[in-house]
Amino acid sequence: MGIAKLEAFNRHEKGYKVRRENFVPGVIYGKGIGSIPVKFKKQDADKVIKNFGSRAKLTLVLDQKENFGFIKDTQSDIMSGKLIHMDIQVVHEEEEITHNVPLIFKGTDTLVYKKLILQSLIDEIQLKGKAKLIPDAIEFDVSGYDHVDNIMLKDIKLPEGVTYVGADDTPVAVITEIKETDEAVQSEEIE
Repeated sequence: MGIAKLEAFNRHEKGYKVRRENFVPGVIYGKGIGSIPVKFKKQDADKVIKNFGSRAKLTLVLDQKENFGFIKDTQSDIMSGKLIHMDIQVVHEEEEITHNVPLIFKGTDTLVYKKLILQSLIDEIQLKGKAKLIPDAIEFDVSGYDHVDNIMLKDIKLPEGVTYVGADDTPVAVITEIKETDEAVQSEEIE
């Protein structure tokens, strides 16, 4: 998918003032730099989240200097859903890090034809590895499942050099049978 690019500007104002000026307040942190209050152009921050996700890798530009990093956290307004704050962790590409990435289940539509349904128990997986090896997301195809089953952390294939944080037998999803409702059974009996 590539790496997003986002420009940050030093911030001295409070968050509410920054938002009124069509910026998103944020914080950049990492080894050797401490914590730096910044702001991002709202349009640019929204575009990165939309196109790359809320845990994306990115090239961060601050004071004309490029840094490699990850979106570590985002906050949205509970009523409007608008982005109101963003934290970015700056790292070296070779640095060993722990980072949460989205877990995306593919092939769920084919389960319906088999009278099965997927119940996701988690939507993110915590991964550990060199920063450059951590993927933007993990995809898991469930279309090959033909019966009720549990999907465990150990069932998810990861890129080489990346491991998950947690026990192998941690459940991440359950595939169960679709139960017919009483109304559906009654309507079949009437016909």
